[in-house]
Amino acid sequence: LVHRKHTNHSEEDQRNGNYQLTKVESRKKKEGDAYFRGYYNYHVALYIMENQREVIGVGFGTAGLGQKGFESVTMALESGFRAFDTAEADMWYNQETVGRALAEYFNEEATNECIMDDEEYCTSICSRENLKIATKIPPWELTSIENIRKRAAESRDILLGFCDSESSPKYPLDVYYIHTPECWEGWHPRCNGVKDTLPLREAWLGMEYVAGVDHNAKRIGLSNVRPSQLLDIIQFVKERQMTYKDEGEGSSALPPPRMPDVLQAYADPLHPASELRRICKEHGIEFVSYSTLGTQHRMRNGSNPVLGNAQINDIAAKHNRSAAEVVLSWALHHDMSVIPRSSKEQHISELSNLLNGNPFLDATDIGIIDGLALN
Repeated sequence: LVHRKHTNHSEEDQRNGNYQLTKVESRKKKEGDAYFRGYYNYHVALYIMENQREVIGVGFGTAGLGQKGFESVTMALESGFRAFDTAEADMWYNQETVGRALAEYFNEEATNECIMDDEEYCTSICSRENLKIATKIPPWELTSIENIRKRAAESRDILLGFCDSESSPKYPLDVYYIHTPECWEGWHPRCNGVKDTLPLREAWLGMEYVAGVDHNAKRIGLSNVRPSQLLDIIQFVKERQMTYKDEGEGSSALPPPRMPDVLQAYADPLHPASELRRICKEHGIEFVSYSTLGTQHRMRNGSNPVLGNAQINDIAAKHNRSAAEVVLSWALHHDMSVIPRSSKEQHISELSNLLNGNPFLDATDIGIIDGLALN
């Protein structure tokens, strides 16, 4: 079909292959091939979104990549990653670098063809590739509902503005998180001396605007919270959901009350965040694990008892996999999404093996790793 649309050769010659495409015809054929690949990928992604709960699964983290951020994100894209995690907190993250890497990669991949979806929008390459970008508002920015909405809009523009066009709807962030509910001395230089920020309940109202009114994020979430704080937000939402329904959905000027869609927290085999994970499972909240590979231990005392664990390395040798793949597979087995990071091409390629979703740990492996928990 693509050949016949873009060439003047007879149908008989086309069937028999008795012709050679001109440079213009060859270019149009390549564009047409890219069009149909994009059409297929987009509708597969659409089917998945409509038929199962949206989750991150295996994403790529961008904390602490420094000057290697652009190169690392590009290598991750080339290895098949389409979910990326970042944050507004400078010193640890660089949203501008992530956004620039995404824009340059996808602008090279994009064609001039327009794919019209069922609502007659021109579907962007970001939709067709099912690009999922998550970022976080830092606690020192939790000064007002208006500022939360403003920061979300600015972050979306930095990271995903390249997805937008006049003929397509605004492409949202996948998740917008509260990075941590409050500042404390030593957490980040910008937190020092900060006191006048919103209570978590009021800050959550701002997050509901981000998803429910501004549509700058499909989902909203919390990060670095205690079980009691998560339960309090769940209760806060439930209380308002009853009132919202009683008043009638159209009568309120506020966005609909919304449960946290995602919780991001530190979890690894030694500290598996069991209570937080239990709450998330009970309330249908996606749990995203960070520092799953033991980097929290390494930052504290210079060693890594997770990747250096003898039992984990025995399991890795048994399956001819790396220790990192074993630990991340263990997390995925327990319904955690993961966001590992690396600046090394070999390690990124290893991590991308998990994107195919094929489990390789057996019940004995899982039991051994579960037995490492210290809490």
